[in-house]
Amino acid sequence: MARKIKNTTNDFTDVEVIRYFINNDTEYLIYSLNEIDESGYTKLYASKIIGTKACIITDNEEWTLIKEIIKEIVRNNRDGSELNIVDLDESSLDDITLQDTRVFKLQGNLVNLLAENKSVKFKEPEPVTTEIADDINDEIEEVSLDYEELYKEQIEKNKELELEIDSLEEQIDKYKELIDKIKEMVE
Repeated sequence: MARKIKNTTNDFTDVEVIRYFINNDTEYLIYSLNEIDESGYTKLYASKIIGTKACIITDNEEWTLIKEIIKEIVRNNRDGSELNIVDLDESSLDDITLQDTRVFKLQGNLVNLLAENKSVKFKEPEPVTTEIADDINDEIEEVSLDYEELYKEQIEKNKELELEIDSLEEQIDKYKELIDKIKEMVE
């Protein structure tokens, strides 16, 4: 569901709130502008809330903790386990100004898992486990892409697909010839 949040130029930006939660007395916002790259990854933005500003997470230890929380949410939602997170009421974002964010990407199915089972709870958050599931760990990718390399990969994939199409067309031609022979034999 889209929500309008004010940016630094006092304009409003339509964002999809993926998760708005609190951990260790600090509020965090993860949102999307629905940007999906050619590999199917969704670009996401993560900020910590300081006062009325959504600020970038600059501390690497804090960012590592947030990534662990993201992995735990995805893992628990995937496994149907209870979440150990305190989601916050998104209506309080009306007073927030988007200043700066940490950018990362997830595959679309993981974004859906990250956004599932939101419920505002009124309890202290439980500590996040630090055990890492390899399949989820590999999915979080910092946005520092080599676009030239991605372009080359796409060119290579296109060549492979063209070869596959040629092979399938040859098979179709063989089947057409076979059908024609069968028609001749029947007549």
